[in-house]
Amino acid sequence: MKYHWQKKRERISHADDWLMTYADMITLLLCFFAVFLTVSMPKKDIPPVAEPPPPAQIAQAELKPETPESLEVEVKQATEIKFEIPEEAPLPETQSVDPRDQTPSVEIKPETKPETPPAPPPEIANNPKAQNTAEFEKKGDRITTLEMDSAAFFDSGSAVLSDNGKTILADVARKIQADEFKDYQVTVEGHTDDAPIKTPLFPSNWELSTARASAVVHFFLESGISAQKLRAAGYADTFPKAPNRDANGNAIPGNQAQNRRVVIKLERIERG
Repeated sequence: MKYHWQKKRERISHADDWLMTYADMITLLLCFFAVFLTVSMPKKDIPPVAEPPPPAQIAQAELKPETPESLEVEVKQATEIKFEIPEEAPLPETQSVDPRDQTPSVEIKPETKPETPPAPPPEIANNPKAQNTAEFEKKGDRITTLEMDSAAFFDSGSAVLSDNGKTILADVARKIQADEFKDYQVTVEGHTDDAPIKTPLFPSNWELSTARASAVVHFFLESGISAQKLRAAGYADTFPKAPNRDANGNAIPGNQAQNRRVVIKLERIERG
């Protein structure tokens, strides 16, 4: 049989059991929220842990008290980069290098005027109307020639000497009369292109070329050259310097202009 006070304590203990269960549930909820907040919060960036440098880098770091960044750059350059030094280019003759500061210095030389080359002999064949003198071209010991564009002496289809042609021939006549050519025979040759001509005076290029050569010979006679030294010959278009026409038969104006020419040939006469 139980006492009255024992029954009363048993009733009180059974009445407080739900509080223990409630407290456990609250504790579990708190733990759950704590874990949930921990998982949902973003993680902060954790700086990487630098690896310790190799012994070779540590040895160089001890030699130069520098910052870690500059030390790492210098070590990489010393161990990985190979520099190739190009060969020095030769300096110009007018420059010298000061060994103290490697600054090129220029040696100033006195200014010298270039020697003026002697003027070439006038080329009448290339620009006949602008020349008033003529030079002979020697071909060996026996023959000397002078070749000129006929446009400097005659109009188209004419055998009358122009004033410019007379000026040029006057200089030629003086040279022929010099002692240098006293033993030479003078032959004047007339040449034309292959363009046909048919006039009352010149039925063909044969008559035209011969008439032009004769006009030059007459001028030399008037200049005092002996008739025994002079000859005139007309060759029409039989001795062209360049082809008058192309493969299709079309005229080549530049070549035809070269073929219209007057040639003065001097040949030494052997005296017995």
